[in-house]
Amino acid sequence: MLIAVIVISACQSKSTKPADITAAKENINALMDKNFNAWNSKDVNTMTALLSDNGLFCGTDPSEFWSKKALVDLWNQIVADTIDYHYSIDKREIKVAEDGNSAIVIEQFTMIWLSPKIPIRTTYYIIKAGDSWMIDFLSWAFIPKNEDIGKLNKALE
Repeated sequence: MLIAVIVISACQSKSTKPADITAAKENINALMDKNFNAWNSKDVNTMTALLSDNGLFCGTDPSEFWSKKALVDLWNQIVADTIDYHYSIDKREIKVAEDGNSAIVIEQFTMIWLSPKIPIRTTYYIIKAGDSWMIDFLSWAFIPKNEDIGKLNKALE
């Protein structure tokens, strides 16, 4: 009888509560708004609190691979500068994993001070840490229009 109970129990499918993707998107969008507003107000402490401790953070240059500390050090240098680093987000897309514990976020914008003609795309990997969301990976990349790539290659000759 004991063996039958064990076998039957083992064969039962375990039902899991489906993730609330809509709520996750809302929370992640709030995180991204907080990050955006912190950047535009030069609030490095808030931006730092949104990063996971062991995250990987990449810049636009092939050599730019930063730890959390290295990125925060860079941000502190940037906010000390007198250049106006404000920008507006042109597009944001959020794709939440089916389990509701991670997401990919894409933001596109132009930073006039960096390049007025080539937009930037930031790709984030967001993870759920307890009841909070954290940025575990981010990568900034220039995204020229396909029709401009030939011109850029020629300019770099």
